[in-house]
Amino acid sequence: MDDDSGDSDSDEDEGKEPEGGEEEGDGESGSEVENDLSSNDEASELEDDDENSDVEELSHESKDDKEASESDDEQSDENDEKSAGSSDEDDENTSSTNVMDLIPTDDYSMLNVGKGTARKRKAAWHDAADDEVLVRDVAANYRRAPGKHGAKDVSTEQYADTVQRKFKGLVGSPAWASLEKKDEDIAKGDAGDSDDEFFQETTDLLDRSTKDHRLKKGKLAYRRIADMNNESRNEGSVIRCTEFHPHSTVGLVAGLSGTATIVQIDGKTNPKIQTVNFKDFPVKTAKFSTDGNEVIVGSQHFPHFFVYDMIAGKIVKVPLRKKIAGGATNTQQFVVSPDGGLIALRGRLGSVHLLSARNKEYVGSLRMNDECSALAFSKSGTKLYTHGAGGEIYIWDMASRTCQTKFVDDGCISGSSVAVNSNYLAAGSSEGVVNLYNLGKLNSLPGNNLHQQHVKPDKVVLNLTTQINQLRFNPTGEILAMSSELKENACKLLHFPSMTVFENFPFDEKLSRVNSVCFSPGAGYMSLGNNKGRALLYRLRHYKDY
Repeated sequence: MDDDSGDSDSDEDEGKEPEGGEEEGDGESGSEVENDLSSNDEASELEDDDENSDVEELSHESKDDKEASESDDEQSDENDEKSAGSSDEDDENTSSTNVMDLIPTDDYSMLNVGKGTARKRKAAWHDAADDEVLVRDVAANYRRAPGKHGAKDVSTEQYADTVQRKFKGLVGSPAWASLEKKDEDIAKGDAGDSDDEFFQETTDLLDRSTKDHRLKKGKLAYRRIADMNNESRNEGSVIRCTEFHPHSTVGLVAGLSGTATIVQIDGKTNPKIQTVNFKDFPVKTAKFSTDGNEVIVGSQHFPHFFVYDMIAGKIVKVPLRKKIAGGATNTQQFVVSPDGGLIALRGRLGSVHLLSARNKEYVGSLRMNDECSALAFSKSGTKLYTHGAGGEIYIWDMASRTCQTKFVDDGCISGSSVAVNSNYLAAGSSEGVVNLYNLGKLNSLPGNNLHQQHVKPDKVVLNLTTQINQLRFNPTGEILAMSSELKENACKLLHFPSMTVFENFPFDEKLSRVNSVCFSPGAGYMSLGNNKGRALLYRLRHYKDY
C-alpha cells in the first residue's frame, strides 16, 4: 500500500527514471511500488510467523479444537483486514495499485466457511486447441468454392462456440451439462436432470409405451418453419425426394433438375452444406445408405444408379443393364433395407431385383404375377412387401428369397403404394383408398398357400379421392402420412392407434401437389416435397428429439 512519503518523492523526482522500474499494468511510478513492497515484506514475514505457529498448535489439538481455532483465526484475519483497509483508505484513493494483489492468500478458503451452498463444477475435459480454431480457419479448408462462403471467410468467432450455439438452438441446453449445481440438490441425490431428459437431449428414442407420452388424437401440434432447401432452390420445379440422414441432423433434397442438395437441419435457416449435380440425370428417387456414408440416386430415364460417397466426395456410376438378367430399363423406384444388406429395385414385368448395398452387385431377382407398383422392407429387413398392379400384396422372406404368402388387397383394383411399421401394413390403391392390416394376422396366413387369399383390413381410410402415391410411417409408428400427387393439398396424417385423421392438417396450408413425404429419425420433423420447387419443413412439437 502507498504512503504519503512515496507521493512526495515521486513529485520531486518527476521526469527521472525510477530505480525499480514500473510495475506491469500500473500507472504510478516504480518508487512508490518499491516502498510499498519493502514495508509489505516486513508485514508478510510477521504474518508468516504467526501462521506457522498456528499450524504447529493445530497439529496438537483435537478435531473439535481444530475447528474452533480455524474459525477464530478467520475472524481475527477478517478484523485485521478491516482495520488495515480503514487505516489506508486515504492512500487507496490517491493510488491505482491493486490492493487485492497485496492481500495474503487465504489458506482456509477451501473450507468454504460462511459461503453459500452453491458451487461451480469444472468441466471433465477441455481441449486447449479448440480455443485457437476460428470459423474462418475452418472455412479456409473447404475444398469447394474457396473464399466464397460469405461471413464464414472473415469470422473471428471460435469454431467451438459456433457449434455449441447451433446445438443449443436445436435441442436447448441440457441440465446435465450445466456447471452450476447446488449442494442441497446433490445431497438429496437430485442432479437436476432425469433419465428422460438425458436421452431426449442426446436424440435417443424413448420407450413411450411405459409413460404417458403417447401422441394424442384429434389435433396435432405443429409449426411450419423454413424450407429444407431454403438456401438452394436449384433442385428443379418438382421436388421428388426429401430425406433425413439416419444419424445426423442433415437433410437431402433432390428433384428433376438432376441436383441433390445436402443441408444442415437447424430449424431456422437450414444452411446448405453441399450441392451435388448429376448432369442430364433427372432424379426420381434418392436415399441415404443405412450407415449414412452414401447418397444413392435413381432416374426414370436411365438404367443405372449414381452413388455419391460423402466421405471421399466422389460420384460413382453403377450400370445395371449388363448385371441384371433381362436388363433394367430404369432405376426410378428402389428401397434400402434397414439392416444395410440389400437394395430392392422395381423392375419390369413384375420383377424385383436385389442388389448388395455394399458393392452394388446383383444378387438375385423376385417375380410377381403382375407389374410391381410399390415395395417396402420390414423394420428388421428380413421381409419384403410388394404391391402389384393386380391388387395383390406379396410377402417375401429375404433369407430364402421366396414368397412367404400373398393375399388380395380388399377392394383394390390396382395397387399404388405400401408402407410397414412394427404392427401394421398400409396399402394404397389407385382409387384413393388406404387399407390397414394387422401384421399379426398376416403372419398367421398359411405359408404354402399361394392361391388368392382374402383378408379383411382392420381399417379402411377414405379421406383421399385420388391415387395414393406416398405412404410413410413416422419412426414411433404413431403417424401415417398419406398423399397423392394428382391433386392440390392432397395430404393427410393418420393417428395411431385410434386410426383417425388429424383434423387440423393441413390447416390453411398451401401444400400444392405433394411428391414426397419423410420423417426425421426422432420424429421431430416432417418434410413434404411439392411441384413448386419447395421442400416444406414442419416441426412436430410432441416429439422433443430430432
